[in-house]
Amino acid sequence: MRNSSSKIQQAQCSAHFLLLVIVLTISRVGMAAAQSDPTEKLPMYGQPAITRSENLKKVDEDVIRDATLRFGNRQAASRALAEQGWTSVRRGISDVAMRRFNEAWLLNPKNYQAFWGFGAVLSEQGKLAEAIEQLETARELIDDPKQRVALLSDLGAVHSAYGVRLSADKQLDRAQHFVIANNRFAESLEMDPNYARSWREWAFSLYEQERYSEAWVKAKRAMELNSEPFPAGFLDALKKKVPEAK
Repeated sequence: MRNSSSKIQQAQCSAHFLLLVIVLTISRVGMAAAQSDPTEKLPMYGQPAITRSENLKKVDEDVIRDATLRFGNRQAASRALAEQGWTSVRRGISDVAMRRFNEAWLLNPKNYQAFWGFGAVLSEQGKLAEAIEQLETARELIDDPKQRVALLSDLGAVHSAYGVRLSADKQLDRAQHFVIANNRFAESLEMDPNYARSWREWAFSLYEQERYSEAWVKAKRAMELNSEPFPAGFLDALKKKVPEAK
């Protein structure tokens, strides 16, 4: 009897162990699939161009459920995850930043911070055309006047940088992006004339447009507002173009 009982217990333990191994294996496979998802590095997981698999849709549902439980509702969760994304941007961890902005978008597809974050990451990666698309979407969605000032400044800077990058045979496109940049800076400063960053970024842009006197006016105002210091080389070059600059 004792041998029979012992054999039954051993069989039960083996069955339980086997079940545990199967569960852990399935869990690890699921986690590996989620962790190796290349679309995490794309805004909106590459949608709509890339169709989301059923497995990843389940992962998305888990993210929504867990984040909603943690932060109280989807909107609050989206804001919190976007803020985590910005923290990663400041730390230079672009992959993590994009993951958090994607999760923020998943929770609230109308969260302008998610699109602003997409644009920030893409800009850091040098993908300026894609960045502009995301930032312009953020501009359409934004409902916070104070944040709009900064977003417009970023848009002006990225449009300008893209214009600078365009080749000589695309002068019309180059001019168009500079026009948009000027409009975005002007709108930003119309909302807040003391926003130093817009004055500073506009000075850089106007220098690239070869509008040196205007660039000096903007640079001087930025310095009056205690903006982030200009590179010494920039001011020296600008003063050579503008004799009256002091």
